[in-house]
Amino acid sequence: MTDLPAYPEEAAQREEEAPAETGRQLSGWWRRAGAYVVDTVITVFGISVIFLVAFALAAVIPSDAIAGILAIIGVVAAIAFPIWYFTYFHGNVQGQTIGKRAFGIRVRGDETGGPIGYGRAFGRYAITVVFGFFFFPVILDYLWPLWDGKNQTLHDKVVGSVVEHVS
Repeated sequence: MTDLPAYPEEAAQREEEAPAETGRQLSGWWRRAGAYVVDTVITVFGISVIFLVAFALAAVIPSDAIAGILAIIGVVAAIAFPIWYFTYFHGNVQGQTIGKRAFGIRVRGDETGGPIGYGRAFGRYAITVVFGFFFFPVILDYLWPLWDGKNQTLHDKVVGSVVEHVS
């Protein structure tokens, strides 16, 4: 009745065929989840150290103004640390955070199979932060690989990345 193509069926079929065409072994959900837990522990530890140092310095400085500035610097650094961590490690040549390295997986460009670079790595992390402001989208994002043909999250799809086993 309509001239529009049946896009969702064709897209799903292309996604199912893509791993066989590329010869890549894509990571499953459990490896990704395990790597994320390790990375979360590392980032929480890093944020804790930043807060401890900033607030310890603020406590020993007699000036309330300087102490307040140190506290603000601590908060900004704590926000910036996970952004740096995920952008740097996903964007570099290896495409692996410490957690992904421990689980033998890495982030790669879907089309090229090469590194995604720092811009796309930043976008990949920024999308998860935006989804994190709302409960349902972030849960949906992290569960998406369970039924996706390429085991991609929604943030992978947006920036054109996949997570694959390291050969």
